[in-house]
Amino acid sequence: MRPLLRVACPALAAALAACPVPPRLHPRAAEEVSRGYEYLSAGDPERAEVAFRHALAFDPDFPEGENGLGVVARTRSELKQARRSFERAISLRPDFAEAHANLGELLLAEGKTRQAEERLRHALEIDPDLADARQNLARALLWKGLEAGADRSAAFAASRRELLHLIEADPGRAAAHHDLGLVSYLGKNWSAAEASYRRAVELEPGSVEAQHGLCISLVRLDRCGDAVRACQTCLELRPGEGRCLQSLEAARGCAAAVLFPASSARAPTSPSRSLPATGTR
Repeated sequence: MRPLLRVACPALAAALAACPVPPRLHPRAAEEVSRGYEYLSAGDPERAEVAFRHALAFDPDFPEGENGLGVVARTRSELKQARRSFERAISLRPDFAEAHANLGELLLAEGKTRQAEERLRHALEIDPDLADARQNLARALLWKGLEAGADRSAAFAASRRELLHLIEADPGRAAAHHDLGLVSYLGKNWSAAEASYRRAVELEPGSVEAQHGLCISLVRLDRCGDAVRACQTCLELRPGEGRCLQSLEAARGCAAAVLFPASSARAPTSPSRSLPATGTR
C-alpha cells in the first residue's frame, strides 16, 4: 500500500496541501507562487517550476517558493529533490505546516512510517485543519499496524479515530470513507467496510479502489448478487483490472455456492493498498 498525493488543488493527481501566500517583502514573489499553483492545477509542472523559480529570484528565502519547487519535484517522483526543497522551506520557516505535511507524505511514500507519523503530527499541531495531513497520518497509523510485531488493534483504532475526525470536518471526503472501509476490512468488520466503501462510491463513482472494496466486502457478507454487480462495475471502470477480475470470479463462485452448496468459491482479492492518497501543497 503506497501513498499517492492528492493535492489541495483539485486537478492535481497527487495530494500536496495548499499553502496560503501571505504578503512578503516583494509582492511579485507572492504573485509568482500563486501563479505556480495555478499552473500545477492546469497540469503544467514545467510552467509551475518556472514560476516558483521566478518567485525565488525576487526573494531567495521565500519558503512558499521553495515549497512549490518541492511540490513540482514530488509530482515528478523526484523524491530527493522534493525532500531538499521541503526541508529548506521548513528551515526558512519552522512553523510552515504545509511543508511539514508535504515532507511527511514523502516519508510515507518512502515507507518511513514512523518518521512520517512524527512529521504529520507536527504539521497538525501547527494547523489542525490540514485535512490531507490528517488523512496521511491515518494511513501512517494503519500501515504501522501492519508491521511485524505491531499492536494491530491499537494502530487500527488510532487510524480510525483520525478518519472519523476527518469525516466530521468534511463528510463528503470520499478518500476518507475509502480508508475507513479499508481499516474495517482489515479488521474483518465486513458490514462496516461495506458501508464505508459504499459511501465512497456514492461520493466518487469513478473510484476503482472504492468500487473494488465494495465488491469484496459484499463477497465477505455473502451478498453474492450485489457483489457480482459491484465487481462488474469495477471492470467497467477499468477493463482488464486483475483485482476486479479475480474478485468477480469469487463473487460468481459465491453466487453458485448459494444455488449449488457443494460448489467451492474462490476468495476475493485483498483491498487495494495503492490508495487514493493525500498530501499538501
